[in-house]
Amino acid sequence: MKVHLYGNTLNNSYNLALFLRAKGIDAEMFLDDSSKLQQDYPWWEDAGLNEGNLPDWIHYYKVNPNFLFPQNELKRMIIDFSVCDIALVCGWGPIIAQRAKVPYFFYSFGSDLVITALRENLFEAIRKSVYFKKPRGLRSLLFFGPIQRKAICNADRIGITMGYQVNTYVRKLGLTDKMRKVRLAWDIEKYAAKRNLFLKEKYKRFDVIYFMIARHSWRSVWNDPKGNDKFFRAYARLVKEKKPNALLVTIQKGHDVEASMRLISELNIESYVEWVKEMNKDGIRGYISLDNVVVVDQFWHDKWYLKYPEDKEKPRMPFGSGSIEALSAGKPLITAFSDEDFYENEFPPILSAFTEDEIYKRLIESLEMGDSGRKELGRRGYEYVKKYNGWENTIDLYINVLNEILDEKKNGEKPGSPLNVERTSQIPS
Repeated sequence: MKVHLYGNTLNNSYNLALFLRAKGIDAEMFLDDSSKLQQDYPWWEDAGLNEGNLPDWIHYYKVNPNFLFPQNELKRMIIDFSVCDIALVCGWGPIIAQRAKVPYFFYSFGSDLVITALRENLFEAIRKSVYFKKPRGLRSLLFFGPIQRKAICNADRIGITMGYQVNTYVRKLGLTDKMRKVRLAWDIEKYAAKRNLFLKEKYKRFDVIYFMIARHSWRSVWNDPKGNDKFFRAYARLVKEKKPNALLVTIQKGHDVEASMRLISELNIESYVEWVKEMNKDGIRGYISLDNVVVVDQFWHDKWYLKYPEDKEKPRMPFGSGSIEALSAGKPLITAFSDEDFYENEFPPILSAFTEDEIYKRLIESLEMGDSGRKELGRRGYEYVKKYNGWENTIDLYINVLNEILDEKKNGEKPGSPLNVERTSQIPS
């Protein structure tokens, strides 16, 4: 089976290609300049790589795709992409695979599926314009959104990694028969404690370092909210009431960084907060290797039901990649989570919190459990994430779906046919 991958959100295609190749599958990755974020390029994951130093199975095309008026380099990439048995794609990958005329399994990690909700996204763009704010991604929404929507609908299978995607997007598109639940596949061993001696010395005087791994995005429920503000308020309460020997380290990343800085100043906790520059994965791994670290991820928005009215009874909050990184390093984690049905209904050993009051109580708990309690919680979290996200245990979810599609093509069945669903009942649905 020859598999081509496209769409490198948070290096998913890069990592999946590595894992597929480790399983003996001929997997090649296609990369372009569609992302403005360095986190979506292989050298963010592995510092030894760069534009001029990539393995021969990564094909890099210096083009930012225009799907309305395709550039020559984009046309060349699509022609090259077509030489495979099947494609595994995210991001704009459905458009690439559809134009290459190959079978494809589309798995979503967020915005690539969100863009199919054209009406809701246009409403948000208009709302921002009314308040004299520049809408984000408007060009892609208007010009590429309808093309992406059609390409997703034509995918042979839809891989879902987060619960909120089901009712709000997949069901509305009428694609539940094609849907398969999958999980992020992760190289857990990359996070084995490789202590950064400089950081260890710098922070050794603190009982706890709270490391906020999530980017700053919290002012609007429509913009992938991380709920940073809820944590800041809970942390301010902790500082004022308990005066802990603790420090919050947070990264200058996200479109709400300035708003976060203002809020921290208003809460008068600046001396308990340290800002650090955006860093690659080696930098992240350095911070979460600290013996006294507690990782802080995301807490969503209190009015989630405005964006996800189909889930108004309960928010469907998944793990972010930062949560998986924290657990991979065997560190305590404070985050919101309610997607246990993606994990065989086994709730993770984390300090789960959604509201500001819950976050405050979890902060107290993280202090009171002491060093030994934090280490034990981290150990249990490591075992959990290795079981459910370790690539050795997870990559078969993807391989099974790829084989399912190829078998379907071979037998001339329609996607999601009753015969096919029966035959693949062992695959998560």
